[in-house]
Amino acid sequence: MSTANQNVIRLVEACRQYHLGSNDVDALKNINLEIDQGEFIALVGPSGSGKSTLLNLLGGLDRPTSGEIHVQGLALHTADEEALTGHRRHNVGFVFQTFNLLPTLTALENVALPLMLSGVDLAEREVRAQKLLERVGLGHRLHHRPTEMSGGEQQRAAIARALVNNPQLILADEPTGNLDSSTGAEVMALLRELNTERGVTLIIVTHDSEIADYAKRIVNLRDGEIAKIEIREALQPKEDSPAPKQIQSEFKLKGGLTFKDLLRSAFDNLRRRPVRNILTSAGVVIGIITLVAMVSFGVGVQAEINRNFQALGLENVFITPTFTEEDTFDPFGFAEPDVPITPEIVAAFRALPEVESVTPVLDLPSNMEASLTLEDQTVPVRLANAFHRGPGAMGEFTSPDMLAGEPLGEGETQGLVIVDGLADLLLPETGGDYADLVGKAITLTVRLPRGETKEFITTITGVENGRGSQSANLGLEERIEIKAWWYGRPDTLHTDGFDTLMVRAVDQLAVPAVLDTAEELGVQAQSLGAVLEIANRVLAVMQALLGSVGGLALLVATLGVANTMMMAIYERTREIGVLKAVGARNREVRRMFTADAVLLGFIGGVVGLILGTLLGQLVDWIGHLYLANQGVTGIGQMSIVPPWLALGSLIFASLIGVLGGFYPATRASRLDPVAALKHE
Repeated sequence: MSTANQNVIRLVEACRQYHLGSNDVDALKNINLEIDQGEFIALVGPSGSGKSTLLNLLGGLDRPTSGEIHVQGLALHTADEEALTGHRRHNVGFVFQTFNLLPTLTALENVALPLMLSGVDLAEREVRAQKLLERVGLGHRLHHRPTEMSGGEQQRAAIARALVNNPQLILADEPTGNLDSSTGAEVMALLRELNTERGVTLIIVTHDSEIADYAKRIVNLRDGEIAKIEIREALQPKEDSPAPKQIQSEFKLKGGLTFKDLLRSAFDNLRRRPVRNILTSAGVVIGIITLVAMVSFGVGVQAEINRNFQALGLENVFITPTFTEEDTFDPFGFAEPDVPITPEIVAAFRALPEVESVTPVLDLPSNMEASLTLEDQTVPVRLANAFHRGPGAMGEFTSPDMLAGEPLGEGETQGLVIVDGLADLLLPETGGDYADLVGKAITLTVRLPRGETKEFITTITGVENGRGSQSANLGLEERIEIKAWWYGRPDTLHTDGFDTLMVRAVDQLAVPAVLDTAEELGVQAQSLGAVLEIANRVLAVMQALLGSVGGLALLVATLGVANTMMMAIYERTREIGVLKAVGARNREVRRMFTADAVLLGFIGGVVGLILGTLLGQLVDWIGHLYLANQGVTGIGQMSIVPPWLALGSLIFASLIGVLGGFYPATRASRLDPVAALKHE
């Protein structure tokens, strides 16, 4: 045998024992063997003699139960998983009896697969793979898939894949077992040519004596032991033969699967079972649609409320009278407050330096019958309780859309503002303009429930675009006069006071001073800022509840993703074995399957986000049509998808993929490569 310096493979008392149930089976027993660089070795023997087991040990797919195995300085029997993976990736090329080409990849992609796992750039690996395919006579089959190639062509593609990383050791397990005799001869001639020209160490497993005759040394195995070794041709090392690559025990795995290749691989894998993957992602889509649509309405409602409050002015404080708990409000009577909002209290608030304006509010009884008379026209009228604030009082949200004249302002107002429908009835039949009504004196007749009436003279100050056809808004002075007559309480402001006081501070920082004054005066106070804070808390809870509905749908989708990935692992078990044989780390296998699940969830999230947004817009549009038909206008967009919701839904959908794919991907990474390669 050659000197130790020439040895690249050395086995010392190597044993491999398997546990089958309660029995121990010795696949290999006390194997002692040395193989030099550039040798062509044939392992022959009957089925079950240990040929494939020995090949798996040399390739780092399996570990010996005892003994030592050294390959180019690397102790395989003590090497960690990282070193074994590097051994398979950079030092070994496998050729399988069943070819083990990935069916979804072309010949070019199959050959380039080990380079992809080594992190080689796409353009470079395609060039290298193409050269090898041309070298083995498959230059015309670069873009054909395995199902489109003959058995001989598939085996030649497998040989090209085994050579693409320039390994020093080729391990071929029954490379001609599925080929006819002529094709098998072509394959063996190619292998012998590679052994001769490139100095590659070639070890083949065969039970065919004609195939074994190609080898320079034949190792006969029987019952897991070396029965005999036949030397057919002594190895004569060439001076120009390439030196073996030294892989030490501190070997560091080079390269790795890049993110770009990981993503490309995930897209390719999802195209394998389009119908099943679409149905699986449908669960994610439905969940995201529900989540986005519901939460977007919560966001829209909150935005509308915030907009209205901002328009009203967060510096506003509402002052109301104080009533005792025993007070009972009689709809046919009048409840007297303990602390009414009297003119003195109004004056006290107006005297504060922190206050910009004070507007008293006085509501009229809801059962009041009234009519307006202008010259010879008399029409019934409904006196609105909610008074309109002018542009400078509470902001544009409450400013009426004036068609003529001016709105009622803040403070002590006087006059009458009528809607356009009522103005049309008051205009003469000969026609006229709304501006003609402004400034005219008009008689307001109010009728008590018992039949008594009284006329009040006022002036039309403006015409607005209103919802009701016959509504009008009275100034504060007219309201005081009518209410005093209605209840028969001439001193009603000092005894009963105003219903509400709108106090507008100079800014939000001045609001606490207004609240302190209200407490000192014994009246109730509520700031819009506090109301808005409470409203936002309630809406936040609503959004959480609405989002939980989508969350439940996504939980179901998680189970669907997990089920799909488990089925994919079962279908791709042999592929996992091939990936590990050509140098994939366990974590790279896990990342590949996790990427499939994440991409499945992400695509479902994108589709769900788009459809959820469109659904929200559709419902919003229908809702606005309905509100407009009911005469409700000025409502903003009610379905809003802010960036945080869009981004969050995509992250959530991807997380569903992670959760659904984590266990299947972990299980795939832990598969034994030898068992995976035998999976049918």
